[in-house]
Amino acid sequence: MRGTVVRISPDERFGFIEADGQEFFFHRNALQGTDFEELAPSVPVVFEVDRDPQGDRPDEQPRAVNIRLADDAIPAVDHEVLPKRKVS
Repeated sequence: MRGTVVRISPDERFGFIEADGQEFFFHRNALQGTDFEELAPSVPVVFEVDRDPQGDRPDEQPRAVNIRLADDAIPAVDHEVLPKRKVS
């Protein structure tokens, strides 16, 4: 699934991704091949949806797992989005 980071909590190491009109919680442990510091609002990502990996909370909302930067993503630097092109 493709989505966009909508907000992150650097101190707590989690955030939310919006896709198809729904928000999905994610924890930094769900990242694959990217660092938490490369994420910021508006960075596009691809991910899968799953329930709590511990399985101890069946009522918990689906969460994002196996998160990677989308092919067209510009990684953030310390959670700040870089411009898409250099401004002269």
